[in-house]
Amino acid sequence: MRHSSERGKQVRKIITADEAISLLPDNDNIHTFYNLPIVLVGADWSKEDIIDKLKKVDTIELTGETARRMNHGLAAYNKNAKQSDVLFIETDKEKIDRFDPLTTEVQDE
Repeated sequence: MRHSSERGKQVRKIITADEAISLLPDNDNIHTFYNLPIVLVGADWSKEDIIDKLKKVDTIELTGETARRMNHGLAAYNKNAKQSDVLFIETDKEKIDRFDPLTTEVQDE
């Protein structure tokens, strides 16, 4: 993992392309979605195209609890992207749980 930085109460977990590729499912096609203002738009990409995308984007981060429950544990985007430009990418649940166990942190109030 390259680094983590706090944004409000959430911690952004930025990872490398190689780390992200290691978290993909062992399928020929990988499910993705974009979170548009009123709807999620999903599509299957070839694994080869996803790997190419991961190698070209500026930022790859681990997603939060909601997307992870949907088995989309990666978010890939370029600098200055709008929320609707972020590509959420399917991950293998066992691989991502070993890499980064999702925990609920108690925040001091």
